[in-house]
Amino acid sequence: MTDSPQPTHESQGVTFEQALSERSDETTIVDVDEPSQQVVLFQLSGQPFALPGQAVSEILKGDTPVYFVPGLPASTEGVIHLRGNIESLITLQSLLGLTDTHANAEGMILVVHGAGIHSAVRIDRLDDVCDLPVSAFKTPPETLPSALRPYVSALWQPSEHQSATALLDPDALFKAYQQGLG
Repeated sequence: MTDSPQPTHESQGVTFEQALSERSDETTIVDVDEPSQQVVLFQLSGQPFALPGQAVSEILKGDTPVYFVPGLPASTEGVIHLRGNIESLITLQSLLGLTDTHANAEGMILVVHGAGIHSAVRIDRLDDVCDLPVSAFKTPPETLPSALRPYVSALWQPSEHQSATALLDPDALFKAYQQGLG
């Protein structure tokens, strides 16, 4: 038991001003009305990436059967059968200048739409689907690798000790894919 005086407002209520004056400087006030954006966080070649949640319509297991089609570009792994629809399955590593890992059929598959097309995209690992405050996204720096620059719309860094996550622009990715850049 300590001899410190106990607040007398417990029985009589507290005004907002009194509560603010009693709070310590270590207390953070959260703005609950701050706009947020849903994102799908994932890994490609060991690096963190994200796509806007509204661009991802489904998340599938990585063991979904993939059917090879001769003559497709190297960035197209094949096609998948999805409830009566045929979707191409592409890999983003070559487009983003990353080490190609699509020979590994593990991981997961995201069904993504952008630039007027629908396609499945293979990822190495799904990390999370969450809402992030819009203010947490920062403009990509000029030091971003040139291969990534056209496709990254923002960066999100959860803490100083964690790598920044690149928020990818699905429209830019699919436009580049259609042009054969990947």
